[in-house]
Amino acid sequence: MKFSKFKVVMTALVAASAVLLAAPADAGKKASAAFKLEGAWIARVVEVPGGQWTYTVSPDASGRYATGHGSIDVGLYTPPLSDMVDTISPLLIDVVITSPDTAKFNSIWYGIKKVTGLATIAEVVYIGVNRGELKRVAPNKSEGTHNIEFYLASSDADHDGLPDPGAVPVAGVTIHTIDTRLPSP
Repeated sequence: MKFSKFKVVMTALVAASAVLLAAPADAGKKASAAFKLEGAWIARVVEVPGGQWTYTVSPDASGRYATGHGSIDVGLYTPPLSDMVDTISPLLIDVVITSPDTAKFNSIWYGIKKVTGLATIAEVVYIGVNRGELKRVAPNKSEGTHNIEFYLASSDADHDGLPDPGAVPVAGVTIHTIDTRLPSP
């Protein structure tokens, strides 16, 4: 009888050890399937055929926060603002994971006009701000909701590059993207 209890206890300990040893491996599989803030991405605008921007993001050591930069490749025409600028600056991006399948982001860029006088200089005409959420829908695929606002340069009275608190945008739109991570070679 004691031998049977010993066998039962040992079997239970072996089974518990197997579960504990397998748990980290299983957790690693789930983590690898989670949304990752890294890589090069192509964002196709659903509402604007051909509308697209590209961006890269690099995570911090935690993997939950990332910064990045990008460019608007096929622009979103926003008259009269688009008619007032000669070029658009690169995008600056901040992203944070909010759940295993979602991330919130904030990005900014500038509409710039070249001014010719004694020398050619550039001035900011507008500040573009994009806030929203990305939802992972498949490996290397996400869908984005983008709340884009445009502010005149005069909305930055303290000259820190950001619209001042309480500034009112001159235009705004909500759009959606399908984002695809560039495959690794």
